[in-house]
Amino acid sequence: MRALFGELGGEKRGQILGAVAFGWFLALGIRLAVPALVPYIRSDFEIGLTTAGMLLSVLWVCYALFQLPGGILGDRIGERNILTGGVVLVILGLVVSILAPTIAILFVGIGLIGIATGLFATTRFTILTDIFPDRGATAIGISSAAGNVGTVTLPVAMGFLAAEFSWWAGFAAVTPIVGVAALSLWLIVPPRTSGNESAVDELSLATARDLSSAISQRQIVVFITSMFLMSFIYQGFTSFYPTYLIDVKGLSKGSAATLYSVFFATGVVIQPIGGAIGDSFSDRTTLISFTGLTAVALVLLTAANGFWTLLVISMLISTQLGFWPIAQAAVAEALPSEIQGTGFGFLRTTYLLLAAVSPTVIGLLADRNLFDEAFFLLAGCAGVTVCFVFFLSIDRS
Repeated sequence: MRALFGELGGEKRGQILGAVAFGWFLALGIRLAVPALVPYIRSDFEIGLTTAGMLLSVLWVCYALFQLPGGILGDRIGERNILTGGVVLVILGLVVSILAPTIAILFVGIGLIGIATGLFATTRFTILTDIFPDRGATAIGISSAAGNVGTVTLPVAMGFLAAEFSWWAGFAAVTPIVGVAALSLWLIVPPRTSGNESAVDELSLATARDLSSAISQRQIVVFITSMFLMSFIYQGFTSFYPTYLIDVKGLSKGSAATLYSVFFATGVVIQPIGGAIGDSFSDRTTLISFTGLTAVALVLLTAANGFWTLLVISMLISTQLGFWPIAQAAVAEALPSEIQGTGFGFLRTTYLLLAAVSPTVIGLLADRNLFDEAFFLLAGCAGVTVCFVFFLSIDRS
């Protein structure tokens, strides 16, 4: 840890990392706890699966749209303002959702949570690389791990409160904790960690041309198409897996929330393993293995029954998470260094935004008693990704 925090200002830097990691633990955990509350929200507001899917699509769309603005605003007005403001916006979203008298107001509250997490997501990367110039990857890894812990614990905890009281009880319980996170960020994080010049001031037509040329490379096109398909799977699956387990597999809401968390818990192990395998062997072979296994597991899911069988399949489906470290590293490396941050932010926003239609599509099919077919669709997306990876050369040099 001394190597990470350094000798000069080590305690302060450790506090900054802790505050950012805690904020991401809550932001990511709350965002991915929303799907676990969908069965309760549907019952309370008397909505169908299509409307539920639209609600979750709004969450993803807002998250995607505010990735790039988060980075730009961080450069403009300082990272502390964006991180703290993002967490305060989470509180506002939670309060609006709790008090929502109609489903339309709930859409607003959930959208605010999406915006908040999108703002926080980008800025946490930039502030940690600024604070830990020689150990940025390690610091980001720690904050990402905190977020993964949030996805494992908060859906179960908030689902338990929903079962005992109401769906909004989980929101109410975490609201004061989020307030503590906002106060910690404001008191601990320095006003600005980047340079005084804003990257926005340097954007030009030439930069746009460079970006267009870079993202037209065959390797990047293949990866981004694959990332769109895998994001379509991820958003659709995570949005409706608890509901699918309850409505189709007959599990209790508590058991469904547990299996939902198992998916993320397995991913905590899968993601670093995926990155290590990709660095040691062929990207193509590794990606084919992960995406192929995802396709098979999604097909098996439709035929499986029983908690323990579904537990194993939930773990197998989480292999899709091993795709991301390899794909994102390859795209970042393929972009020219002078536009790497802008280019990656633009591409990330693009594929997340396009894939945000997935929850609505899954909900639409489920409302027509085609829930199994919806998961076959996700399996098909994984199969198409395998074909992309297999027939096109995408290995890093």
